[in-house]
Amino acid sequence: MFYITLLLISQIFDPSATGYTFMKIGVGVRPVAMGNAFSALSDDENAVFWNPAGLGMVNTYHLAGMFMNHVTYLNYYNLTSAIPADVVGTVGIGISYLGASDTEYSERGENLGDFTNSDMLLNIGYGRSFGKHNVISVGGAVKVVRSQLYSFSSYGLLLDAGLIYNPVKYLYLGTVLKNVGTRRRFIDMWEYPPVNFRQGVAIKLPISANQLALSCEYSYFPDSKSTFSVGGEIVIHDPRILGSSSGRRISGFAIMGGYQYGYGEGTFSGFSAGFSLEIVVSPGIYLDVSALLLSYGYLGTSERIALGLNYVPIRGRASR
Repeated sequence: MFYITLLLISQIFDPSATGYTFMKIGVGVRPVAMGNAFSALSDDENAVFWNPAGLGMVNTYHLAGMFMNHVTYLNYYNLTSAIPADVVGTVGIGISYLGASDTEYSERGENLGDFTNSDMLLNIGYGRSFGKHNVISVGGAVKVVRSQLYSFSSYGLLLDAGLIYNPVKYLYLGTVLKNVGTRRRFIDMWEYPPVNFRQGVAIKLPISANQLALSCEYSYFPDSKSTFSVGGEIVIHDPRILGSSSGRRISGFAIMGGYQYGYGEGTFSGFSAGFSLEIVVSPGIYLDVSALLLSYGYLGTSERIALGLNYVPIRGRASR
């Protein structure tokens, strides 16, 4: 037990540089649009990446796919699912792929063809809520990482553990420790995982059939300065706003915005904004269409879009 504790402390507070850098890229449209302030608000399929404890609060079936163009040269793909199992808890599965093409040249400058550098992630998480009113949710995730640079590859195994506490109505406190694992060897160098400690607070206020969510979060990496995030979301389901006709196909929409302090350099760096549209496919099945824009300041912007399916076997409409 002593050696396990020592390993955790050394990974959190060791100031040396880390690898697995693609794992610092936020996953999903909704969390990133809210400034990455999502650890206490993890109540959808994205919880498997942000805080697996949030899976314990997911009681509908989710399947979502995301595409992101990252600062022009990189493409990022993600597929995420949340599968509730009644009182047993909820399982989350996520697959991510980041790739960029490059060209190989001989010493004479001859073009030898293109090749792809890539990172892949398989994430399997589990969360469950406890207490009379499910005031505490706990969860964990196992992550397998594979990176490819030219003809060289390397693998890593990482773990996440999180907690979400709902002490009073509408208030949520979340904490998560992410990317804890052993070092890996890449080519001839050893690299350590980017252990990340996050602590957040969120408020979810129902307003008639709608909802307002506000969140803030502190994030710490051992090899970079800490960041502080704030975010907000307005979700509209009210038929008086959307239209009450029997043939209405749009059942809801959301607007998100956020800011992450200490995230990049330059004007508007760290600002993000996005939206989500919920469309009725058939009774109990809803299609979500989402998009966001994130500014990296001097490095440019990142755009991403996502499509998701939400199956609600009991209630007539999905709720976050």
